[in-house]
Amino acid sequence: MTFRARLKGFTLIELLVVIAIIAILIALLLPAVQQAREAARRTQCRNHLKQLGLALHNYHDNYQYFPQGVTGVYQSRTTTGATGPGVGTEWRGHSVHWMLLPYIDQAPLYSQFNQNYGWDDLISSGGKSDNDVFNKVKITPYLCPSDRLMAGTTQGQNNYVMSTGPTTGWTATAAESVGIFSRRVSRGIRDITDGTSNTIAASEIIKGDNNNAVYELGPDLVRGIPFPSPYNRVKPTQAQLQAYSSACSAGTANHHSWAGLTWAGPMMNYTLFTTVAPPNPPLHTCFTCAGCGAGDGEGMFPARSRHTGGAHHLLGDGAVRFISDNTDLSLYQNLGTIGGNETVGDF
Repeated sequence: MTFRARLKGFTLIELLVVIAIIAILIALLLPAVQQAREAARRTQCRNHLKQLGLALHNYHDNYQYFPQGVTGVYQSRTTTGATGPGVGTEWRGHSVHWMLLPYIDQAPLYSQFNQNYGWDDLISSGGKSDNDVFNKVKITPYLCPSDRLMAGTTQGQNNYVMSTGPTTGWTATAAESVGIFSRRVSRGIRDITDGTSNTIAASEIIKGDNNNAVYELGPDLVRGIPFPSPYNRVKPTQAQLQAYSSACSAGTANHHSWAGLTWAGPMMNYTLFTTVAPPNPPLHTCFTCAGCGAGDGEGMFPARSRHTGGAHHLLGDGAVRFISDNTDLSLYQNLGTIGGNETVGDF
């Protein structure tokens, strides 16, 4: 009697079981892989902010003060072209990021800029200055890898913003310019009487998607909404912030999605922010100017990040702290002032 060896193979049921086990393993491992990747991106994001802190202090060592929030030349912009450096609209100047280029290994780029013109000004021919070409360079220390890149633009983009303090921002008077970085005001460590370790210098924002047809709460900037009355220009109350955000919610049709468009422009929502509210608040980013293309107006410009639970903040002493979304409003606003003599607890 002869026997035939039986060829063994997978049955359909066995194959399905193996596939199911593999699927379960992938489902278990994939979140861990994603978390590990985000942890690496978050660390890199923090290190970029740390690098900016080092650059700020190296700049301070040279000049005994930090760069102005809006600095450089103030060039009039015309439709027919300018004949040379002049005076006029301040937002045509330079950002802190521009002034820090030599301190983040970008001295060759900085040397190519035409310092007689602002970051995006016109020249005598009526076209853009060479600066418009150079400021489209993407600079790694100015980008947080946790955030997306803005599509449909050649601009350099930016995720890190300098603090003007707990104020309405753009047109603040000298008395209302309470942060480290203000318009046309140079401040040094000697001016930070609250202590550099208790004062916010910079934080994060998330970039817009360059789609002005669809509003997104967070990065998108609502335009043309006046402040409610009463409204504190410095340290607005929680009720005032909520009232302003509620007013802004009715005006989202007039918005732009260009947050973080450039590192060269010295405007709110590009390279500056306010500490009027803790990071990632459930409030609209909003300002009073109806036709402004950027944040060159008064408003509410909070820090925002893609990180869960808070945002990285650079302090005046160069340290980087992760500050929670749930930080007390008064504490956070106090951290934004340079000389308020407030008592700051643990944060």
